[in-house]
Amino acid sequence: MADGLSSEEVEVFARGLYHLASVDGIEKEESMLISEFLEETGSSITFEDLKESSFIPYEAAQILEATYLRRIFILAAITLVKSDGVFSDAERRALGEIADVFGLSNAEFGDLEQEAARQSLTSN
Repeated sequence: MADGLSSEEVEVFARGLYHLASVDGIEKEESMLISEFLEETGSSITFEDLKESSFIPYEAAQILEATYLRRIFILAAITLVKSDGVFSDAERRALGEIADVFGLSNAEFGDLEQEAARQSLTSN
């Protein structure tokens, strides 16, 4: 699998990102980012497949055991939910619940939020 992620890790990333995007309605930017992720990782999962999937944060925490994987997921998730220009309360709550299950403190989450903001500034 590309980027050193196992197929199981890619799947949980994709299901998690889809779950977060669907919290307040999936926007075009969000679906494009998820589809791009699936394509770049060489996943056999399609965006359509994700519509039938579920995401359980505790399961994700078991699959994404390493702290760096959890941090990468949260960073990708923040970037995703902000890609449409709106970070809704529902998205913030859903992301906060995942961060809690992943064992991230509020300070760590804040650091990741700032990192995501810096990355989006430099990539535009």
